[in-house]
Amino acid sequence: MDCVNIEDMWNNHGGLRMKLIQLLFSFVLLLSACSVTQEETANEADEAVEVTEEAKETETKETEKPEEMSKEEQMIQSLPESANLNDWNLILVNPWEALPEDFTPNLVEVDNEQRIDARIEDAWYNWKQAALEAGHRLFFASGYRSIDLQEANFNRTVEENMQAGMTEEEATDKAKEYLTEPGHSEHHTGLALDIVDEEWIVAGKGLIPEYATQASQQWLAETMQDYGFILRYPEGKEEITGIQYEPWHFRYVGEEHARFIVEHELALEEYIEFIVLRDERTDE
Repeated sequence: MDCVNIEDMWNNHGGLRMKLIQLLFSFVLLLSACSVTQEETANEADEAVEVTEEAKETETKETEKPEEMSKEEQMIQSLPESANLNDWNLILVNPWEALPEDFTPNLVEVDNEQRIDARIEDAWYNWKQAALEAGHRLFFASGYRSIDLQEANFNRTVEENMQAGMTEEEATDKAKEYLTEPGHSEHHTGLALDIVDEEWIVAGKGLIPEYATQASQQWLAETMQDYGFILRYPEGKEEITGIQYEPWHFRYVGEEHARFIVEHELALEEYIEFIVLRDERTDE
């Protein structure tokens, strides 16, 4: 059997040579395609991981609850912009805060020979008229009081308590439950009104906590903010105001302040304190 010369076959059979070259080229292309496919797959996998991580981060941010503001912070931020400690109608007088020595009231006489600050005359008359239309005939029991008159009232109450068997110290402490010492009474400002109704007075009753049971008092408490008034010594705020609950004692602060105070169930001392805190932060 003759030996086959591979070189002669390669040289003499061009068709075979061409097929081998084509086969080799196809194999190289296949290897390149696999390499590219693997690289693309790896890149796509990396991109998918990045997208997933980004989605998780976004979801986490969306589900994270913002830090809740404290009640104090909420109150400060919601204060009326016009709230100013220098406002004449926000003057604070209580058992710890005395009336400024240079204070001079601007008074006008109204019902029952009582006097009030002239700037609140319209508010009082409008409120009184609305009460009449609602079926309540109001009785203006007490308005402005001079320091001398307050001193006479305070001393008389102390004396009555002592006659009832109390020591002078006990009698004085008892008097302070409903009366402030001279120079510390809101009535010195002309912005405080003691109000009950005529039926209550005719029945021989005066300024006592039981007045809160009357329809007229409840109507006053429901409408006071519409005319710029607040209940100055509300129930449950005794430690803050230093005075026992007085359902007859109303104080003018202006409509905007009154609405805020009533809405948030504040004593005037608390409202003033929030303004102080706000101003301190502004100055920092």
